[in-house]
Amino acid sequence: SALDRVKAYLSAFEDGAGNGGASALQYPDYPLFPGLRNRPFHEAGELPGIAMLEAEFDMIRAEWASLADSAYLKYAPSSMHSLWLVYLLRYMGVRQPPQGQQCPGTQALLSRIPGICLDYPWGDALFSVHASDAHLRAHCSVDNLRVRCHLALQVPSGCSIRVGEETRQWQEGKALVFEDSFEHEVWNRGNARRAILIVDFWHPDLTRVEREALTAGFRKLEVRRQFMFKRLQAMQSCPPAVFDHLSQQAAVQEHSRVQVAYWRTPEVA
Repeated sequence: SALDRVKAYLSAFEDGAGNGGASALQYPDYPLFPGLRNRPFHEAGELPGIAMLEAEFDMIRAEWASLADSAYLKYAPSSMHSLWLVYLLRYMGVRQPPQGQQCPGTQALLSRIPGICLDYPWGDALFSVHASDAHLRAHCSVDNLRVRCHLALQVPSGCSIRVGEETRQWQEGKALVFEDSFEHEVWNRGNARRAILIVDFWHPDLTRVEREALTAGFRKLEVRRQFMFKRLQAMQSCPPAVFDHLSQQAAVQEHSRVQVAYWRTPEVA
């Protein structure tokens, strides 16, 4: 059936199946979704939404440049050396931030891009700023369901990213597209901040029905709560408003069309 691969994927969680891929450098936290053609880097032209982001580079960069330092959250996972600031646009399936209406053009653009993976709670859209002398140590992300886009906004010399065995450099106004289920690490050896817009897309080998089912499964309130705390723990001094907003919106989304269709929730928003 149309959901056979989803069933096999969910069964792998219960069976304790391994998460290693064909490459020794692909080891996400979750089991590998079967049948996807995973590879470290993708060409930007493979995803139509990438061109839409690049076409709006000037607007996106201007909105990023307008943000005050106080608008950012400090992100400090164990894999990071030096300062990492993030400004959340979409996080854990919820539009951010709860306060104000900053970056309206970028938010509106995100709502129009095809193939975007932002209702799924492990898909994000955010501005990411690395200080000079920053090093994000080698690690893999949680799953192989997404393809991550980095739109370069400000890139001093000396910045690079390794995904798998290949190292590339960003170019301002252009996107790098890669799968973060592969081991990756990032350097800013320059003397200024490096800033990018991160946007997650669905892996192109997933069908529409599979994407919908995966979204419904991981957006289930009881499921999302299990990893909500884990994700927020990496934020230093995360404002209570962020957690409250996530919790409130997660409860509201229980009554969305997709959740009702898969979980038979009695009310529809």
